Formats: sequence, structure tokens, C-alpha cells
Amino acid sequence: MINAHAGLSLALIDGAEVAYTDSGGDGEPLLLIHGGGLADWLTPLAATPELADHRVIRMVRAGYTGGPLPAGLTVADHARHAATLLRQLDAAPAHVVAHSSGSTIALQLAVDDPAAVRTVALCEPPLVDALADPADVDALHAAFGPVMGTAMAATAQGDHATAFDAFMAMVCGPDYRAVMNDVLGAGLVEEAADHCGAFFTSELPAVGAWTFDPAVTRPALLIQGADSPPPVHRLVARLAGLLPEAAIATVDHANHLMPLSAPAELGAVVARFAR
Repeated sequence: MINAHAGLSLALIDGAEVAYTDSGGDGEPLLLIHGGGLADWLTPLAATPELADHRVIRMVRAGYTGGPLPAGLTVADHARHAATLLRQLDAAPAHVVAHSSGSTIALQLAVDDPAAVRTVALCEPPLVDALADPADVDALHAAFGPVMGTAMAATAQGDHATAFDAFMAMVCGPDYRAVMNDVLGAGLVEEAADHCGAFFTSELPAVGAWTFDPAVTRPALLIQGADSPPPVHRLVARLAGLLPEAAIATVDHANHLMPLSAPAELGAVVARFAR
């Protein structure tokens, strides 16, 4: 079991607090941007030997540190935080690796500040309207709507644990908690669930309002799990067709939990691409 809080440093950027770990070294910088609800989605990936030749910087985004969180943060704001952090660490340009909703931030970063980015690797981008295959949007709304209603109602009542469980079970499957507990420890997962309010009140509205700009000039890799549902595969195929220089990689026996359930396999895919 890993120590997810080891080595965290804090940075205040535009009034928002972010945190990071930095492996150091002379390798090409590689920035990890985690998905929603859990700051430690990419903690196992940061430690995997497959990335040992890189300088790995794992960012903990605003809203996940317990520190200042300005109201109304947008995806572009989070992207600016990432670019600023890279420059403060003298790590730009970097290979950018993102998971789930973090993929929207990575794409925005590549559009807004291409000088900060070498390549973009997106693991399981989120099934949001801006990215999903248009043929899937109505069905996704029908499937996700009631669950999100439950999660948002629980959040409004301060029941963050129920909101966390509803959301994670929807996007990761009913066994998500066993995987998270095994990899990260039950205490850390419980802490994340108890403090996920900003994910529902700030991050999800920002991602929902985000619009996709395909003007990405950096090479992109789209990584999907073989066991993920068909709408994810159709999203990946659509996004690959919209980006000017994109490839697709599939990790066997994996789904949205891939960064936790298969970090070595994910690391190997990223290492082959980010060089």
C-alpha cells in the first residue's frame, strides 16, 4: 500500500491552492493531472518503475488540498494552474498525462498554452457532452441523470459519502471501493469521500460548461480500457478523429479504474508514447 501524502508540496496560484510531488531528475518532465473525486487517482502511476526515466510531477488540483478554492473556477482556470506550476518548477514543456475529467484540463492546457506541452496522453476521457459521440448523448443523460440527481441531492444535504459512492459506482462499477481500498487504503478513500463536496459543487459544473476546442497542435494518445463500455470506445474513436495527430491505445482487462488496477500497464503505454 502506498503513502499517498508523502512528499506533497503546496503552491498558491491565482488565489487557489494546489499541491504536487516532484520526482526530480534529468528526465523529460511528465505532468500527471488526476480525475474527479479522488486526488490520488494517479499516485500509483507516479511511482511505477515504467516512468523512472521521466521527471514525474503529480499535481493535486485546487479543491483537493483543503486550502483556498476561489468560487467559479473553470476548466481554463485549472489549465492555467497547471501551466503556472510547470513554469514555477522549470518543467515546461512537459508530457501531460490526464485521467477522466482531468482530460478536459489537459486538452484546454494544450490549446491555451501549447508552449507548456510536449504531448498529451488522455486515459479514459469523461463521458461529457462536449466529448461523447453525439449518438450516445441522450442515452448517457438517461442513464446518468438519476444517479447524478442522487449525488447532487446528497451533496446539498452534506452527505458527501453517499454522493461519492453514487458517482464512483456509476463511472467505475460496483466494485470500485474494493479496488480503491486495496490500492490506496480504506482510510484515504474514506477521507476522499468525506471531503468531495467541491467536486460536485465546483468541478462538475465547470466540466459540464466546458466546450471542446480541437485546435490541439501536440501529439495525443487516447488510452481506453478494453473492459470499458462501448460509449467510452466511441468517444475515444471520435476524439481521435477530431485531433490532428492522435493515436489510440487499449489496455486489456481494464476499465475506468485503470490508474489504480493497472498502473504498470498504463505506465508502459505512457512511457512508449512520451519520449
